[in-house]
Amino acid sequence: MTSVFETSLSGLLTGRVALVTGAAGALGASICHAFTRAGAEVVGADLVEGGACDLVADVATAEGNRLMVAEAVRRHGRLDVLVLNAGVQFVAPIPEFPEEQWDRLMDVMAKGPFLAMKAAWTELTRRSGSRVLITSSVSGMVAEPFKAAYVSAKHAVNGLTKVAALEGAPHGLTVNAVAPGWMSTPMVERQLPEQMALRGLTREQVLELMLGRQPVKRLIGTDEVAALFALLASDLTSAVTGVCLPADLGTLAS
Repeated sequence: MTSVFETSLSGLLTGRVALVTGAAGALGASICHAFTRAGAEVVGADLVEGGACDLVADVATAEGNRLMVAEAVRRHGRLDVLVLNAGVQFVAPIPEFPEEQWDRLMDVMAKGPFLAMKAAWTELTRRSGSRVLITSSVSGMVAEPFKAAYVSAKHAVNGLTKVAALEGAPHGLTVNAVAPGWMSTPMVERQLPEQMALRGLTREQVLELMLGRQPVKRLIGTDEVAALFALLASDLTSAVTGVCLPADLGTLAS
């Protein structure tokens, strides 16, 4: 059965070529699906196969990003939309936070988007109307205990978004971020036991704490967030650049 999101997106991105990182994950797969439904040619990249991934690449490295962009252009002759969605998580108090985990998270979610834009910049600025979209988080605007690297990386991404928007403006390139709240994904599910142990709470208590700041008390569907990405990738939002748009059920307003 076709969802309301799919019906609304039909034809919105016809003729566009999009490269989506983190395509093996729940949100990445939803973004790929939404873009395909909207008419785009989509290349889904990830470090591992699965989901909507059809190109294995390490987005934490300069070489991985160069090869990823080159392959997308080779397949389709151009690149119009770059969606930097790859994400990882590690939860621990600062005194116990392993340095290698700090580096891993920062490489994937802060340095990775910089390297991807650097690799794709010439292609994206070849013609006016290209888009860069980055997955940020509510954690990029506020903070959470035990997530030093994740929160820092998402704050960094929001700054990078603004700089790239300023540099892209003369070329007709827009750069925006999307900040989801708590989504119904395996990554969120995997955090629950860690949060239970760190906080000494039950699963139900952790979920209640997670949703406590949300005026709407439910997890967000990845299709809801993916629809926002598709809209930002379209010509309908050509005046929007340099911003981080929350999809958080009112969390940041509360």
